[in-house]
Amino acid sequence: MKKFKYWARTPEGKEIKGSLTAKDTNTVSEILHERGLVIVKIKDSFGFDMKRLNEINVGGVPLKEKVVFMRQMATMVSAGLAITRALEIMEQQVENPLFRRVISSVKVDIESGKSLSDSFRAQEDIFDDVTLNLVEAGESSGKLDVVLVKLAIELEEKKSLNAKLRSALIYPIIMLVVIVAVVVLLMFVLVPAMSDIYEEFNATLPWTTTVLINISAFMTQYWWIIFIVLAIGIVGGKAYFDTPKGKRVMDKIVINIPIVKDVVTKMQVAQCTRILSLLLSSGLSIVRALELTANSLSNSLFRDVLLDAKDDVEKGGSLTLPMSRSEYYPLLVSSMIAVGEETGNLDVVLEKIAQYYKEEVDEATGNLSSILEPVFLVLMGLTIGFIAMAVYMPMFQLTEVMT
Repeated sequence: MKKFKYWARTPEGKEIKGSLTAKDTNTVSEILHERGLVIVKIKDSFGFDMKRLNEINVGGVPLKEKVVFMRQMATMVSAGLAITRALEIMEQQVENPLFRRVISSVKVDIESGKSLSDSFRAQEDIFDDVTLNLVEAGESSGKLDVVLVKLAIELEEKKSLNAKLRSALIYPIIMLVVIVAVVVLLMFVLVPAMSDIYEEFNATLPWTTTVLINISAFMTQYWWIIFIVLAIGIVGGKAYFDTPKGKRVMDKIVINIPIVKDVVTKMQVAQCTRILSLLLSSGLSIVRALELTANSLSNSLFRDVLLDAKDDVEKGGSLTLPMSRSEYYPLLVSSMIAVGEETGNLDVVLEKIAQYYKEEVDEATGNLSSILEPVFLVLMGLTIGFIAMAVYMPMFQLTEVMT
């Protein structure tokens, strides 16, 4: 049994608060309903619940869990099941402890008289602005089941894009780790051993070998300095790039890398047009849709273009002009948007653009992996080859001395 604090309203509208000892929040909810109270909020009162340790989940609720949740909620709501009952079923099925507690809190909020969108809004760490506004639009239009299906599809597309990018980067990252590991092993083991041999023979060494031996000596003797510098660099770099200014600098760097630029551009355009189409087709105004879409983009350069476009549209201008002025969005996007605005089917046109760029992303991520694989292989070969040559070239001189 645990103690819970509760906030509730009487039938006359008077707000009251208190505490109860019960098994869980559902039991507290039942007790308060029996008293004729309308629940506002329920939370743990005293002490630390060790079970909450299970809810510690780095990165929040996995995207896969949200996809399944939206898809099954859409199915149950379209079948005529009450939202509270649908949430109760999902609470029992969800495996993630944190997400299970979130669903339980949403169910309690709805039982207290709140809408689904308001209940989700209380869990803004789990549900983003796009989800919140779409659910609100679905409730307003009476098409919540349709919106939930669209949300599930959107989350699936987002998950698919993330998976493609991870897949394209796995091999290069592994190669980079291998290169670093091999270089460290050579500098800490091979080079010092060979250095001792050359010192015994008092051999004249090439400048490359001398430089390599000096670097190795510094690394083996002052490894802790290198470790501290790296740690400070990583922590400081992360702190800087987490700031708006640092994030913008990183976005500019990424968008100017020849191999990566194509992938980033296509991914941002695909996400932008897909979400904008979804928001417009759900009944949101174009100004609000542009704002939400901009905030959902990960690259600030593409985000700023949409925010500038929102300001133009808000003043009565078209979306086509600011998009065509941008150096980041391809000309095809602004041309197709112009067609959508002329025909009055902007959401449909945007959906077609999103589908086209989805296929482009598939091809671009495949090409990225194909290009980076040989690049990293050559890099590893050159690095190891240089170290090997610098170490073993003096061996020929030693052979001459010994003979």
